[in-house]
Amino acid sequence: MKFSCKRLAAPLARPWGLPALCYLAALLFWVVSGLVSLTGDTMARADGSLREQTLTVSDFTLSELQAGPDARQVVSTGGDPQMLLDNLGDRVVRTLSYTAEFDGTPREMCLYYTTAPDQPYSQDRRVFPEVTTGGTYVYTLPRGRICSLRLDPCSPDENKTVGITFDSLCLNRADTLPGGLDYLIPSWYQLFCLILLPALAAAALDWVRACLRRVR
Repeated sequence: MKFSCKRLAAPLARPWGLPALCYLAALLFWVVSGLVSLTGDTMARADGSLREQTLTVSDFTLSELQAGPDARQVVSTGGDPQMLLDNLGDRVVRTLSYTAEFDGTPREMCLYYTTAPDQPYSQDRRVFPEVTTGGTYVYTLPRGRICSLRLDPCSPDENKTVGITFDSLCLNRADTLPGGLDYLIPSWYQLFCLILLPALAAAALDWVRACLRRVR
């Protein structure tokens, strides 16, 4: 049976045609993206670039922070405390996680990252933590090259200090990384986008089709 453009056009002419096409394309894109991510992480684990690494406070360059008497402790000395981790090299970094105790209100906490050497930190490249039921703060970084990290562990109130005691400070901790079907299961936000964006695309394509019909 020869392929016919009319046979392809006929379903698209129905009210459900364009939405079905857009949702099918979105589903295919999501599955392919998940499989690509799974393959990439599998290869990175195999060559050792994606590996778990335990960190201590001494691994960071401290700014507006002072090391405490305990090796796990830091105390803020200014309004913009920063912990910098430069020269990540060829390591693949997916997550930074830790548990921490604060002797004050930490307020905003975020993790900045760069994707190129000597790139300045920017609010366009930062992530915020998710807190697990066990009290672990998990920062999940976007896929791609990560060259350096800057952890802003707290934002003290004016003229106040915050003491922080870190525990289980780690890059790529195993239980924070995806595995198996996790690569294909969307988050709530991703699910929202998978529902909304194909519908918007179908509406836009239908409008373009209506305009072309009027021109003809």
